Amino acid sequence: MNKNEIKKIFLSNTDEKLSIYLEILLSKCKDIARESNVIAIFMLILILLFYLTDFSKLESLQVGPVEINDVNSIKIFIPLVFAFLVFRYIIISAHKAELHKIITEFSSEYFDYENSIPVDELHMDDFTRSILPFSIYGEISKLAHKGKSKFGCFGAFLIFPISAISFIPFVLEYFWIKEFVLQFETLNFYQKSSIVLSIWIIIISIYYFIHTMIISVNENK
Repeated sequence: MNKNEIKKIFLSNTDEKLSIYLEILLSKCKDIARESNVIAIFMLILILLFYLTDFSKLESLQVGPVEINDVNSIKIFIPLVFAFLVFRYIIISAHKAELHKIITEFSSEYFDYENSIPVDELHMDDFTRSILPFSIYGEISKLAHKGKSKFGCFGAFLIFPISAISFIPFVLEYFWIKEFVLQFETLNFYQKSSIVLSIWIIIISIYYFIHTMIISVNENK
């Protein structure tokens, strides 16, 4: 949805309808923020579990109410679950970005807010940020915004490693899958299927990410 389409929504609806719409948007943002946190926790657990299986002394593992008796047997299925979580995270992140774009236009049109400091598509104004659910990344991203201070470039340099973290899941998935691909002939049908599905999901994730970015760039021209 581009800016013109968003503005048409504002012009063709009453304040009451727009108020309900804003409430729905904010509710969805809260749900997405909550799910993103849950996915991140599960991803960390899977990373820990994958490398814990390398310890031969570890025969069983208790994860909440679930007890895993043979840890090594599930190692090959971890990349599949992890790939699905990555795919899910990318999808909801793209949806969150779309919601944030709509709310940004909403704050400009509905509340007649004009930010004194120019912002680009990657940075959110303070008013919009104030009505959205708290986001650590959203707060940290202010450091990279040149309009906030004379040290914007320095801030961008400082938070670059944080931005690079988003590529870690793909790097981990690559090395995990590579390990099993080298042993592919020795795997059984279910294990081979798990690896093939993992590769397929990761390819879809990368394609979806690139496709969404291209659409976003075209809409913001």
